Amino acid sequence: MRIGPLLLWGAVLLALAGCSTSSNKLAPASATTPYRGVAGAAAIDPGQGDYALTPDPSMPIAIATPPLTANRSYSLPELIDIAQRSNPVTQGAWQRAREAAAAVGIAEATYLPIISADVLAGYAVTSNTAPGIDTALVTIPSGTVTTSGAQVVPSLAVKWLLFDFGGRDAVLASAQQLSFAANVGFNAAHQKLIYDVSNAFYAYSAARAQSRIDREALQNARVVLSASEARLGQGVATTMEVAQAKQQVAQAEFDMTQTSGRERSTYSMLLGAMGISPTASIKVQDLSGRSLPRRVPANLDQLITASLQRRPDVQASFAQMKASEEGIAAARAEFLPKIALTGTLNRMMGSYSISDSRFGSGATLDVSQPNAAVLVGVTLPIFDGGMRDARMDAATARAAASQYDFARLQSAAAQEIVIAYDVLRTSLSANAAASELVNAARTNYEAALDYYKNGLGTLADVSIAQTGLLKAQYAQAQARSDAFVAAGTLAFSTGTLTSAAGL
Repeated sequence: MRIGPLLLWGAVLLALAGCSTSSNKLAPASATTPYRGVAGAAAIDPGQGDYALTPDPSMPIAIATPPLTANRSYSLPELIDIAQRSNPVTQGAWQRAREAAAAVGIAEATYLPIISADVLAGYAVTSNTAPGIDTALVTIPSGTVTTSGAQVVPSLAVKWLLFDFGGRDAVLASAQQLSFAANVGFNAAHQKLIYDVSNAFYAYSAARAQSRIDREALQNARVVLSASEARLGQGVATTMEVAQAKQQVAQAEFDMTQTSGRERSTYSMLLGAMGISPTASIKVQDLSGRSLPRRVPANLDQLITASLQRRPDVQASFAQMKASEEGIAAARAEFLPKIALTGTLNRMMGSYSISDSRFGSGATLDVSQPNAAVLVGVTLPIFDGGMRDARMDAATARAAASQYDFARLQSAAAQEIVIAYDVLRTSLSANAAASELVNAARTNYEAALDYYKNGLGTLADVSIAQTGLLKAQYAQAQARSDAFVAAGTLAFSTGTLTSAAGL
């Protein structure tokens, strides 16, 4: 035995083993070592506990920046339209629906034959030991017959599964149900987007209303300050009243600063719900001209039944349940035989040289041999270590779990509808009560201010009335926004928030 080849193979094996462990250098050296580097390169320790990353200029930044008209005030339906065209959520849902549709095409393709073409080409050398010949006439020692040459074998093969006891039918039916679920999910993504933009719009509108209320409160505080200064000039007020009036002006200015910050925050939330750049500048129409719903639907039981039948998440869950039930049929078909048609057509072409060392001579042989075959085969699995049984158990459990998921989703959806129903009814009542409260508070404030100007009231009475008016106006603005949000929530939970046109 020669040692050289063994040493060579040992070195190759050691090199391969080294390559298998060299990938560890791509990771940080320890759990507390910062990482710095690029994909595929060894990790670098930047030191000093700096966990910053190197900016990647090749990374595309895809934040939607739709064209907007500077002097135009956009309505809620227009904002939703921009969101539906710009938000990546709807684009992703569309691509998932296309992926599920392609899966149906894959399942349908299994009913057709598979035709493949192959070409094998190469060079081969074979050597066989030939026995010697020893007779009374001639003696030829043993030798070697060597055959060498190049060959090309082009072939065409056809495989067609003819019958599989419903296995393909179950896979196709399952893919169709999953495609339907993905399509329903696409509509659900649009409904959710409409709902999110609507809620953000109503929150922004409430913040704008509160900003207007604070501006009005600031004007009222300045009116009270002017009245107190006038009373001081007339000798019927004290410097303490003027100081208190100035304090109310300062408080009103502080409150207006806070509400302005909330207004900017809700504006950013609206842009985020739309999925457009947070630095975009867009004017939004006021909510004051919109009318609230007058009443809620009367029959709650009928509302729940109709809503569950049209909600996209419930429909998608039902389709997934039916798809999982088809999985049982597909698993059952694995226990049964499959009948397939196989056909092959090829031609072996080659040129060979044959030499025989016993005679010191050689010959050349050219081959061009066609071959064809058509076969019908039956495949019957007999033993697979329990794999088919395990797949059947998994499919059965998956189908049962999807049934429970479907039941759970229906229960949760019904609860959402009832809650939204009650919240809307309460919000409408609160809005009506807040409107009456504002009217009463305004009358009280105007009377207190008039009394104070005429020397019949005190600054404390005006301050109390002003605070009551401010709280009532806040409550009215919030109640109005809550009522719109509740109406949108009920529409979303019942599956009727389907387009911006209905808002």
